[in-house]
Amino acid sequence: MCIGCVLSGSDCVHQSVCEGCHRPISDRFLLRVNDSSWHEECLQCSVCQQLLSMSCYSREQKLYCKHDYQQLFAAKCSGCLEKIAPTEFVMRALESVYHLGCFCCCVCERQLCKGDEFHGNMAKTMDLLMHIGCKIGKNCEPSDVYCM
Repeated sequence: MCIGCVLSGSDCVHQSVCEGCHRPISDRFLLRVNDSSWHEECLQCSVCQQLLSMSCYSREQKLYCKHDYQQLFAAKCSGCLEKIAPTEFVMRALESVYHLGCFCCCVCERQLCKGDEFHGNMAKTMDLLMHIGCKIGKNCEPSDVYCM
C-alpha cells in the first residue's frame, strides 16, 4: 500500500517500489527512510552491508550503520587526529576542533585556555599551536597560568 492510500483510507492501486533493489514491495511491511520505501532485507549499511532494522544514519543519499557513520564522518581532533565523541568538551580555534587536552602549546606544553593568545601552524598532518609567549622567545612555565 502506498502512503497516500493509507492516509486517505482508500483501496490502494499503487505499489511502492524499493529504493534499494527497485522492485515492487508486496511484503506486508515496508520501511520508510528519507521519503523512500525499502524492503526490510534491502535496507543496509552502504559500507558493511549490515541490515539497518533498528536505526540508520544518512549522508549524501547513502545509509550507514552507527559504527561506519562515526568512522567516516565523526569530528577529528586537529591535535591528535583521533575521533571526538559527541559528548566530549572541545576547544575550537582557527576553524579547527581539539580535545581539551590536545589544545596546548607545542613548545612548553602548557594547556591553552579560552582567551589565550597563540600562533597556529597548519601542518599537513596536524595543527601545531604555539603559546604567544613561546613564539616571541619569552620563557614561559606551565605553572604560570591555570585554566579554569
